[in-house]
Amino acid sequence: MKILRLLIVLCMLLDAKEYTLKLYETLLSPLFTDFPIVVYADEESVKKLQKSDVFEVERQCNTDVDLLIGSRFAHLPKQCRNKPLFATTYKAYRANNNAFGAFYWRKGRPQIHFKKEALEKFGLKLPPKLQRFVDE
Repeated sequence: MKILRLLIVLCMLLDAKEYTLKLYETLLSPLFTDFPIVVYADEESVKKLQKSDVFEVERQCNTDVDLLIGSRFAHLPKQCRNKPLFATTYKAYRANNNAFGAFYWRKGRPQIHFKKEALEKFGLKLPPKLQRFVDE
């Protein structure tokens, strides 16, 4: 809870891209054991992830990718269609069965969600501090 409050305060102080990157790092790094986390992201998310030491952004989706981040993936290669997705819009979070979590803004407020079924499907374990964001 304190971490979330701190991140929200940082949002006011930092550029939105940097805030979003820090939030992605805080939310997603506890879920993976290998670093850097290899991600394939949509165009909008790539801009935010480029400065990260935690994420390695791939330009093309391939078997090395651990995670998809974004909401616009119209034509994914076959090897990436069953990868875990961290969505950046509510619509993508609800529409995609592989979306295990999401961070997006609604009415000027940050929204964080995780799907219990998708977390289990991909064998991802949330730390106790993030359990309150799980949708039942």
